[in-house]
Parts: sequence; structure tokens; C-alpha cells
Amino acid sequence: MALHCPATLLVATPPRGAKGVASLVDALAGERVLALVRPPDLAVGEELAQRLGAPLEDEEGLAAGEAPPATLGAIADLHRGETVLVLARPPGEVTDAPFVRLELD
Repeated sequence: MALHCPATLLVATPPRGAKGVASLVDALAGERVLALVRPPDLAVGEELAQRLGAPLEDEEGLAAGEAPPATLGAIADLHRGETVLVLARPPGEVTDAPFVRLELD
């Protein structure tokens, strides 16, 4: 039996340009994003965080542009019960979806 709430991670490939940012923000319209986690120095993260009204966090583990399971687990541990947008290449198969939803206990 789990004694803590899962974290919901919305993993999205970093958008390119203003049109990409607008498209991702539109796709997230029904989500209550409480934080945005990005690789260090990913400039588009600042604009997204501002548009979503969410605090911005840098995560060294995303520096390669991928979302390794250990890094996702560490992010989830810090954000139990929250929905977090993670800017990195989603794990698994490539899809046309704007983001991949992961529920991590």
C-alpha cells in the first residue's frame, strides 16, 4: 500500500519557436501544471513557465535532452501529488502527441 500520492509528469519534447510554444500551451489547457522542469539553459523553458504561471526548475539529469528513468523518479519524488511539465525527449516510442503522461509512485 502506497502512503504517498503519485506525481504526474507530462514529458514533452521542447517546442521550437513561438508557434511550438503556443501549441504546447494549448495542449496543456486542461492540465494544472504546478512546475516546469527543464535541462539547464533551455531558453524556451522561461517562456513556457511564464505562459503557464508555473515555477521553473533546472535539472542536470535532463542535459542530454532525454528523460532517463532515474531522473524522472527523482523529479517525481520532489513533486508528489503534483502535475509537472518536464521538457525532454519522452521515453518509449515516438508519437504525435504533444506530451506523454506518466504517473509515478
